[in-house]
Amino acid sequence: MAMETNHAPCNASAKLTIPASPPWFGTIRNLVIQLSRNCGVDDRNAGSIALVIDEAVSNIHRHGYLGSHEEMLNIEIKGYQATQSSPWKIQICIEDRAKQVELNRIKSRKLDDIRPGGLGVHLINTIMDTATWTHRKHGGMRLVMEKQGDICTHQADDKKESTIH
Repeated sequence: MAMETNHAPCNASAKLTIPASPPWFGTIRNLVIQLSRNCGVDDRNAGSIALVIDEAVSNIHRHGYLGSHEEMLNIEIKGYQATQSSPWKIQICIEDRAKQVELNRIKSRKLDDIRPGGLGVHLINTIMDTATWTHRKHGGMRLVMEKQGDICTHQADDKKESTIH
């Protein structure tokens, strides 16, 4: 798995191979939330990123692996803390070995079609700054997503200047 970045060195990263099975989805969500928080991402954004990865792996389980609990996912997560010159950033790459689908078929249903389900791709595209699906060379799919926030605007207390009048 390869994610490129023009950012400061990674502050946290995780690579795992995990079953594409719903009992494991909570583990994936918790990892994303904790890694994001440890990189300075606020709880709202960390939860949104976890929702997105949950939608992505659920779609792979349901549509790519047709509900099988035996198939695996490769997940790589990189987190970057905000600095004075660059925002925090979370990058996620998910690879599967499922049947490849035509890339133009990966889309959300129409939002005015009110019914349960079918909004995972919409959530991914709405919450994340970028989301790119590609075919893997030897079969399967790859989804690379990125979300970034604000630059660090506060200074450490020991660097602040104090003025006494």
